[in-house]
Amino acid sequence: MGDEPVVNDEIVVEGKRSLIPDAQNTPNQVTVIELDGSLPVGGEVADVVGTAAGIHVQRLGGLGDWSTVSIRGSTARQVAVFLDGIPLNPDGAITVNLSELPTTALERIEIYRGHAPAEFDTAPIGGVINLVTPDEPESMGFSVTTGSHSTHRVGANGAASGEVAGWAVDTWVATEGLATSGNYRYFDNRATLYNLFDDRFVERTNNDKNQLNLLGRVRATRDRVSISSTHGVLERTEGIPGPGIAPALGTRLETTRYLNALQVDIHPDWGRIKLQGWQIARDEVWDDRDGEVGPGAQWEARETTTKGVVVHSEWLLTEHWVPGLTTSFRFDRTQLQNLLTNEQDAPLNRRAWSASPSIRTYLLNDQVQINGTMAIQGLHNQAMGELPYDDFSGALRPDKTTLITAMPRGGILWRPLPMLALKANAGRYLRPPDFTELFGDRGSIVGNPELQPERGTQLDVGARVLLDGPVNAIIEVAGFHNRSDNLIAFVQNSQTTMRPINLGQAELKGIEAAARLVFFGFISSHTSATRTWSENQSQTKAYRGNQLPGVPEWEVHQSTSLTLGDWARAGHSLSFTDGNYWDRTNWYRSAPRTIHGVFARVRPIKNGPELEMEVRNLFDHMVARVPRNPLDPEDTAVVLQGLDDFHGYPLAGRTVLFSLRWTG
Repeated sequence: MGDEPVVNDEIVVEGKRSLIPDAQNTPNQVTVIELDGSLPVGGEVADVVGTAAGIHVQRLGGLGDWSTVSIRGSTARQVAVFLDGIPLNPDGAITVNLSELPTTALERIEIYRGHAPAEFDTAPIGGVINLVTPDEPESMGFSVTTGSHSTHRVGANGAASGEVAGWAVDTWVATEGLATSGNYRYFDNRATLYNLFDDRFVERTNNDKNQLNLLGRVRATRDRVSISSTHGVLERTEGIPGPGIAPALGTRLETTRYLNALQVDIHPDWGRIKLQGWQIARDEVWDDRDGEVGPGAQWEARETTTKGVVVHSEWLLTEHWVPGLTTSFRFDRTQLQNLLTNEQDAPLNRRAWSASPSIRTYLLNDQVQINGTMAIQGLHNQAMGELPYDDFSGALRPDKTTLITAMPRGGILWRPLPMLALKANAGRYLRPPDFTELFGDRGSIVGNPELQPERGTQLDVGARVLLDGPVNAIIEVAGFHNRSDNLIAFVQNSQTTMRPINLGQAELKGIEAAARLVFFGFISSHTSATRTWSENQSQTKAYRGNQLPGVPEWEVHQSTSLTLGDWARAGHSLSFTDGNYWDRTNWYRSAPRTIHGVFARVRPIKNGPELEMEVRNLFDHMVARVPRNPLDPEDTAVVLQGLDDFHGYPLAGRTVLFSLRWTG
């Protein structure tokens, strides 16, 4: 690298691959969470992401069970997840299962709420989560976790470096294995709300998970050029337990995912160029030959592949003007084979491209920064069926299989004082329906080939304050307003199936706040809170004006940790969720819950291994008292209701984990 860093709204780490976002110097509403010693060893990606303001993590059980993320009330598919900038679900093509991602291979997690930088291409309305692997990994490390529900997790990583033909070459590899029976107890009312005598606690069955992750990187650096090659493999087998009142005893899912990516970073005097190519192949085998989960017997194999290239460039035109351009091309393919009949469907293909010119302007001695992007996206998908052609003229094409749309986005930052940053962002977004939404036929999901792309607008304003002294503090407050057109949501089609439909219009607005405090260098506290108002604005009278399903009114997280040198650490966490409906009729309401957790860690020998005990759901909170009929004010009776994020899928009670970790 040269002597001078590239001028950017990010901290440039010279000679390194990554650029660490600086939330104080960018208009983006971004949270960076370091995966350091303040977090429990046995934690998952969902645990980390869920602590940020504006975030709601939905789980279908306990450790290792399916979990996904919503940002500011978005659907899971409206959140783009990246690994070192590699899109795991471009355009929200799938719902990323956070439990598939290894925490032991990560250094930090970047969460962009709403508007994201141009290099993330045409990210959907919710925002972006970027998982970042270590730049300078430890030469060797490992961790072992064991505990409740026959849970075992093992992680290991290693790194080496040297010089080859004048290039500085470093290699890094990380692996993580997880096995759990998932046999926790849960509350079952047998779907008889008015009969309390048959309520019982039973054990979750067919909920085992066995997972292996392997991720590696080779990087070569010379002068101002860095070339990285990243490869990963995921193998996962699991039981699909089904809803608690009608458990599935034999349904299974096997998943294999391959990731290959190549990235070239060039930092000439005049700016920056990043070239990235990737291929992700995902193979799944769904086995429900007894028809326990869906409407009938199913045994099928699905192959899905996405491959693409992205080129992002920036020019230092002057010290005040930095134009840029991001271009991309992507090819998606999926094919289904019915293993019961040994018939294979024709492959479904989709091509997408984008061109996003951008500009970043610095004014008033860098006190004001203005970012603007015009994302132009094209989509050609014969499998999608008829689509309105949405170009600048509004004309219709005869074939109606190509969609082109322009999505302007921008943000402004004003720093009247070094300690104070005022921000505002706005943008227009589009997300096409994915193959599962269009043609899904697995378990309880039935596809809808008539779906239209969902569009949305996003607006937020906020402030960020830094305070130094005996108490170091970072305080953030933001208000947001999102509006979606043709919002895609899964609705119950029968007692055993769900079908995605376009709801029409939906509106979300809310306030999010976060405070990070460090007292005298050894006590740290992090608190985040989100209040969201959501409204279904569809034309159907039965649903118009209702709260959107899966969007809690309140979400609060608080964690405090105490550090005694490098030999001991202890912490407490609290999460509160309330006001969450499972359905668009607003009849089935998730029980409010407050969950506590604690952990304690010691290092008996200097530079030796760390020993830790963690207790999740400390008070074994599994049920809550709720009104028997919330729609009848004269019915004052209360009943017990099990805790769950999604109707019928219970959350786990108390979980105890013991861990050992060593790095060198």
